[in-house]
Parts: sequence; C-alpha cells; structure tokens
Amino acid sequence: MKKIHYLLLLTLFAFGIKASFSQTVDSLSVFPNPFAISTTIHFEIAQTDTISLVVFNVLGELKSTYFKDTILTSGSYNINWLAESLPDGLYFVRLGIGSTKSIIKKAIKDGSISSIEVAKANNKFLVFPNPTNDYIEIPLEGNKTITIIDNKGKLLKSFSTDQNIISLLDLAAGQYFITIFLNENEKITSQVILKSE
Repeated sequence: MKKIHYLLLLTLFAFGIKASFSQTVDSLSVFPNPFAISTTIHFEIAQTDTISLVVFNVLGELKSTYFKDTILTSGSYNINWLAESLPDGLYFVRLGIGSTKSIIKKAIKDGSISSIEVAKANNKFLVFPNPTNDYIEIPLEGNKTITIIDNKGKLLKSFSTDQNIISLLDLAAGQYFITIFLNENEKITSQVILKSE
C-alpha cells in the first residue's frame, strides 16, 4: 500500500513540475494596428495543436488564409500580412486552436497613415520576437538608424538600414537596449530586448 501511495505522489509531483515549467500561453496580436499597407500577425501556442489562421472583413468574407487545419508545434510565429490590395476598413484576424478554442483580434487598415504616426499614436513601438535568439523584426518601413547598447551602457551597434529584420547572431545572450531613430534623428522608440542562447 505504501508503494502505491509513493508512486501516486511521485506521479502527481512529476505532473506538477511539468505544468510549472510550461510558461507559454496561447496568444494573438497584430502590430502595427492600425496599419497602412502591411502588418505583422504574431501568435504563440502553448502546445502542439491543429491551427487555423484566417483574416476576414466585417461582412464575414474571407480575405486571407495562412493556416487551415495545420499541425504546428508549440512556439512563437510571425506572419506578414500584406493588405495592399484591400480597401481601408476593419478586419478580423482569427486564430483557431484545436476544435474548441479561438482568439480574434481587430485590425484596422488606413492607407492615409504612416507606421511612424501609428507608433506615436499608440505611444509604443514593439520590436519582436522578444525574447529572441537570432533576429528581431522592426515593423517600420523605410530608412531608420538603430543603436544597440548593453546593460552597462556600452554602445555595441549603430547603423542605418531600410531592412525590417535585424540579425542579433553576433551578440551574446543577455539584456540589451535598442533605440530606433528616423534619419533626421527623430527618436521613435527605446526598448529592452532579451537575447537567449
């Protein structure tokens, strides 16, 4: 009888440890939002599951399908939604997880605004994925100046680019501060990024 109690306690303990280390939760975000031409759909899933990711308009008409009953492993995913050919208006991004769960986010397309205006209006500008182990994506079109400083204040990188994806492979694991300027030295954001192994 003691062995059965011991095995039962050991099994419950093992399940408890596994649950406590599972930090990821299912999530969905769209940034920038509102957007002019394109935006990034970012989602995370806590465990391997069957995924559907679609975009539809206010009339329920399907406009984009990225995944349809596709099995994806747990993790973080980014999709660049290029909506250049769609009219301005309200859209819905739906992430279906398994057969019972779905997350829906609104996305507003407004071709008259720039990504810089969106960042200022939201008073934030997110660089992602964060944490990361190899690259970051900056959802800002056009030329920009980027500086990366370590947590001791040492300037590690300073460069201008029109690229949206920036490699961090040459940086060691740790915490860094990234600042993004327009070429006219107008600061857009400063943000902490975490680089893992």
